[in-house]
Amino acid sequence: MDREIIENFNPFDPRTEGEEFLLRHFTTSPRFKGWTIFEQPHINSMKPDFILLNPDKGIIIIEVKDWNLSSDIYENGGYIKGHNGNKINKNPINQVENYKNLILKTELINSVYLSEMFNDVFFGCVETVVYFHKATKFEAKKFCNASNKHTKIWTKGDIDYISNIDNKLNAFQHTYALSLIKSKLNHNGLLAELVKELTSNLQYSDYNYERKQPIKLTYEQEKLAKLQKGSIRRWSGVAGAGKSLSLAQKAVNAIKEDKAVLILTFNITLRHYLRDLCSQQFGIGSYKGERKKLKSNLTICHFHDFLKIIMMEHEIEIIHDEDDDDFTQKWINIINLYIQNNTIKNNLKYDYILIDEGQDFQGEWIRFLKQFFTNEGEIFIVYDKAQDIYKHGVWIEDSNQIKNIGFRGQPGNIKVSMRLPQKIVSLVQDIRNEFNIDAEEIKPNTNTQQSFIEMTKWINSSAITMIEKLDQIENQVEFLKETNVLDDITILTTNENTGVEIVKRFENKGIKTSHVYDKEKQKDYRKRRNEKWKFQGGTGRLKICSYHSYKGWETPNIILILDAPSTKYIEGNIYEGEYNEKNIFDAIFISMSRVKKKSLTGAYSFTCINYLSEYNRIEQVFD
Repeated sequence: MDREIIENFNPFDPRTEGEEFLLRHFTTSPRFKGWTIFEQPHINSMKPDFILLNPDKGIIIIEVKDWNLSSDIYENGGYIKGHNGNKINKNPINQVENYKNLILKTELINSVYLSEMFNDVFFGCVETVVYFHKATKFEAKKFCNASNKHTKIWTKGDIDYISNIDNKLNAFQHTYALSLIKSKLNHNGLLAELVKELTSNLQYSDYNYERKQPIKLTYEQEKLAKLQKGSIRRWSGVAGAGKSLSLAQKAVNAIKEDKAVLILTFNITLRHYLRDLCSQQFGIGSYKGERKKLKSNLTICHFHDFLKIIMMEHEIEIIHDEDDDDFTQKWINIINLYIQNNTIKNNLKYDYILIDEGQDFQGEWIRFLKQFFTNEGEIFIVYDKAQDIYKHGVWIEDSNQIKNIGFRGQPGNIKVSMRLPQKIVSLVQDIRNEFNIDAEEIKPNTNTQQSFIEMTKWINSSAITMIEKLDQIENQVEFLKETNVLDDITILTTNENTGVEIVKRFENKGIKTSHVYDKEKQKDYRKRRNEKWKFQGGTGRLKICSYHSYKGWETPNIILILDAPSTKYIEGNIYEGEYNEKNIFDAIFISMSRVKKKSLTGAYSFTCINYLSEYNRIEQVFD
């Protein structure tokens, strides 16, 4: 193959001199033979200037700047003076490296396999470059303060040097991908698979479309999914009512009308589930190529990643880490300050803003999001009052907290659970009675047949040593494996220490897992996030997850490990501390509410292995 260049010329946003210069060299230089080059591809509301891909060499993301750095408005460290004299940090290195991180961690399933093979080295499969068309190398490096960054700084001289095929390239200056014949990361074709996946995503290919029939919606779900232009609505529903399904169908209905759609969640892991659900509900399309709209018109993010995308696209410095106190409000304030004096980019304006698990959001966040709403479609929020585990309260029904959002009238409500088996619904009510919980009644779907392949167990257990406890857990997994594949089994935990030990037990036995924990038990949010982006369905792995992070998911087989959230393991012995009864109920309720029947047989199971003697009485409810 010579090269393939996918141009994306927009007459309303013409190319800069620097972009024209680069494109000309990409087109003519023999250095770029074998490469696929995308100009300003659209990927989940992000628009890098260029993405270069080669299955043997790797991926390069390039951001182009035609800035004249000799002007006095540019200051070292990435600062630009505004009209009012205030300095704004617009360091393009931050922008391009954030593109890399979000693309790797939210768009590519094969990133999971590369990261497991090469650990942190796998980040080298994508290299980042900032090209300054009107600056010297000295000016560019000084402006970016790039001495300790992985991102390469290129100027016109670099492009001329690279384009001459007779010149030997320096990997540290010109990227490893262009310098080496073949990347060491292409072990067993892993890099090639990653490149293929990203290429398919950028081309809006159907490579990952499973030919599943779209799920047929009930009358109530269809009513929710119907487009109601010019509205701002909220709709509550019990567990299993089909809120996520209705949201996905609404998104599909909108993008088929060429509307721009944004779906937001609070839960990082839920994003992958919603992406697959939208793909399924879209179907094969009414004409060839219609499924391209799933990429060009649809953005699915968890809320904090969306804030990052806003800052990246507008080159706003991200100055607060996610472990800072109240970082969410700080990010919102920074963005609001920018918007006061600047225009929001068109690719960040949406006709439909759809929010799942709305009880985890806050009223202030919705008021903030309205700035990105075109008023051409609707803002629609679904929520479940019974799953407010982040203690935000039912803000969405509080008249003070919903001021200036635009809701009219009372919230809608779905009381019937279409997914939860009748037996699970009955058990949930019995357990609520045991805990004296007054909550909205869940009504089962009485039009479905009861399955004869159902299992609900409450096992009161005790263990002195960690090994004894892990043996008990493994026995239950082995029992389920007799009639289920691993991908249909999920272990939910109330405690990260317990979750980590379960992960280690199965991985030591050669069983691959998807999990959400910091395996070093340091409660490092970065390490947790690093696992959460890998947590996806359809990988054929045993899933091990906190009950918090499994909200919105569903599976035929749940095993809940009910122990104190403060449980510790010291030299193989178990030590339990105090716990809050509300947290215990939340764990039981949310875990039970994630059960779904198998589509072919109706089979399902829920097992609770209880290590809290105070709740041994619950066993009688399951008899």
